[in-house]
Amino acid sequence: MFDKKCYLVFFLAAGLMSGCGNNSAPLDAETRSRIDSIANAHVALAQKKYDSLCIVAQTTVLPGLVDSLKKERLREIQEQLKTIPK
Repeated sequence: MFDKKCYLVFFLAAGLMSGCGNNSAPLDAETRSRIDSIANAHVALAQKKYDSLCIVAQTTVLPGLVDSLKKERLREIQEQLKTIPK
């Protein structure tokens, strides 16, 4: 049983590695155009996804961060006001 698995793994690995040869033939214009179209479509989808994530972050995370910064700054101002001689 173990020998069969070893042979199977060996032949699968050999088959996969044989498909990884260097194909030095240049791509034709139609293939390049298709690749560019697919890549552009993926970029457009990613852009929409990340734009929506940024909008969500602006409406949920950003107000909390601004409030936190305001509180910290007010605390610093209060500390500085304590050091002013009267």
